[in-house]
Amino acid sequence: MSYQTNIKKQGLSAIFDIKGNISAVSQRLSHLGLPMPTVANTASARDGQHLCWIGEEHWILLAPADQEEQLLDSLAPNDPAHDCRIVHVSDFYSLFTIIGKQADDIMAIASPLDTRPTKFADNAATYTEFFGIRGLVVRRSDGYIIAIERSYTDMITEYFDKVSTGKR
Repeated sequence: MSYQTNIKKQGLSAIFDIKGNISAVSQRLSHLGLPMPTVANTASARDGQHLCWIGEEHWILLAPADQEEQLLDSLAPNDPAHDCRIVHVSDFYSLFTIIGKQADDIMAIASPLDTRPTKFADNAATYTEFFGIRGLVVRRSDGYIIAIERSYTDMITEYFDKVSTGKR
C-alpha cells in the first residue's frame, strides 16, 4: 500500500539542547522574539525556528542551518555565567518531515505514540520511539517534524521508505 504522504530527510539544521527553568530560558532567548511555549510538551514557532518544551526544565531549539552562526554568537552556549545551559547539538541529530493527509497513518506504524489530534494536538512536542529508536516529534498542522540521532539516519530512512511505499 502506498500512502499520500511525503517523507523527506531535511538538510542540516541548527539545534540546541537547553536546560533551565522557564524564567531563565525565557530571559536567555528573549532576543529571538520566539514566544515561549506555555504548556509542557508543546512547541512554539516563528520564522522557521521551533522551541520545544519537552521536560520540566528541558527545551530543544530547532532553527534553519543558515541561522546557526548567529545563534551560536547570540546564545553564548559556553558562557557559564547564565542560569541555564545551552548545548549545541546540530551534529547529533537528523531531521525528517512527514507531510500529507496520511501522515498520521505513517506515524501509527513508526511510533507507539498516540498521535490522534485529541491526544497530540498541533504544536505538541515530545520524545518517543521510531522503529525502536528514540526521537523527538513535533506535530505541525500539515504533519510532523522528527529528529533522530544522526547515526540511525540510514536505518530510519530505509524504514520510512518501506512503510511509505508498502514494499518489504
